[in-house]
Amino acid sequence: MIISACSDEISTDLGVALEVLEREHIRHVDIRGIWGGNVTDLSAEQANQARRMLKEQGFTVTALSTPVGKTKISADFTPELNRFRRALELAELFEAPYLRVFSFYATEEEAQRYRAEALDRLGQLCEMARPYGVILAHENEEGGFCAWRPEECLAFHQELPDNFRALFEPCSFTVMNYDPYLEALPLLRPYTVYLHVRDTKRGTTEYNVVGEGNVRWPDILADLKEHGFKGYLTLEPHLGWGSKETTDEMRKANFARAAQALREALANLS
Repeated sequence: MIISACSDEISTDLGVALEVLEREHIRHVDIRGIWGGNVTDLSAEQANQARRMLKEQGFTVTALSTPVGKTKISADFTPELNRFRRALELAELFEAPYLRVFSFYATEEEAQRYRAEALDRLGQLCEMARPYGVILAHENEEGGFCAWRPEECLAFHQELPDNFRALFEPCSFTVMNYDPYLEALPLLRPYTVYLHVRDTKRGTTEYNVVGEGNVRWPDILADLKEHGFKGYLTLEPHLGWGSKETTDEMRKANFARAAQALREALANLS
């Protein structure tokens, strides 16, 4: 298992984020928020600058975290297609194997009524990605999507092409009162290519570092090790996330604490 990190958990200034990641001996990075926007909003000049910085400092891009699929299932799909096209171009530039996607905002009733539409849209994205050799990583963000419950996510994986895989987010299952170790991992492990790493108390979004919540990280990590998982553990601690009182220095300290907690959990496996 390889530790990666969402760079904007430290800073949307890529230079600052890479400096902290280097200090933490993390050489794999997931690009999401960068220089004031999402990675898919980068201009050609900005994208080339980011690529140079990453290459010169010896970083590998593990994924591009796009917001594709974070639109209403009943909305026009054309803007999402255009955004995904740009994401594919950037994935090629950054040599990123995965593009994070979602399964479209929907009420409970809409999720049933538009299920076939959601599958069709995601299937189109899979076909677009195939010539690039890129895999779609579906994030099971909590609630309000066409697929977010463990069994719903499993059904989507079973029905979609083999380049539609899981970004396993155990914290989101915990927020929705599932036990991710018992109720989600056995279903989604065969499809999982990487995980988001943070912790929380069950039924809340009181995010914390590994071991300070109810996500059962020791059990999840032991299970992954037992099954020979070789993918990425991507730090997304969300400590102080969205708070205007969180300074850059606080973000750096929070990230260092999250990285240390994950390392300790991994060390305890051996």
